Amino acid sequence: MQRNRMAAALLMVLLVGLTAGCGGARLTMMTPQADRPLTRADTPENRVALTFDVTWEKTELGKILGILQASDVKATFFVGGTFLGLHGDVVRQMGEQGHEVGTLGQKIVNLSQLPELEVTSNLLASQSALSKMLGGPVRYFRPPQGEATPEIVAAARAANLTTVTHSLDSDDHLGLKAPRIVDRVVKRARRGDIIRLSASDWSPETAKALPAIIKGLRANSLHPGPGPGPGRA
Repeated sequence: MQRNRMAAALLMVLLVGLTAGCGGARLTMMTPQADRPLTRADTPENRVALTFDVTWEKTELGKILGILQASDVKATFFVGGTFLGLHGDVVRQMGEQGHEVGTLGQKIVNLSQLPELEVTSNLLASQSALSKMLGGPVRYFRPPQGEATPEIVAAARAANLTTVTHSLDSDDHLGLKAPRIVDRVVKRARRGDIIRLSASDWSPETAKALPAIIKGLRANSLHPGPGPGPGRA
């Protein structure tokens, strides 16, 4: 009985420590399972997370960064290794503007087809390159293709990365026009949603939709901001 009480007390201390480290506005796991990705925000605020996948070219990304700056909104961008190698100046600009930058991995591939050690190696390489470019730690990872399997989540955790997916997909990558993207996001968004959008040149409708998305979310008393972490000043 005493041993059980001691174990319970130790577990409580660990949970309190993790909660204190996260901060009140930080998005945290809604479930305690370590093999699951972060899919929603656990926050007392009416906040939703705007997250963007960045894989190819920078014209549309530049438009999106301009819209966010004009709207005084921070977001989270997940960047692939190839894009970083070609457009490091833009990635640095994201960090300088106060956005959170995470990784899609060094290579944009279906990681579920790779051994766990190879996934970890992929992520460590990307994390290192991004950290050097940004001058600070990289904390978050989103699988670029396929699902976030327990093996992928474990590999990311070995690279000291938190795996993030989403609870609301804008489906802008399916070729939807801007009004449909706006309608899908604004009507479906709820407090704590992690919203997935694209920031690549093959999705030009996203930048067109973004001002109306921000306006619509705010009209619904939802505050758009960065994803897995507290908003930055």
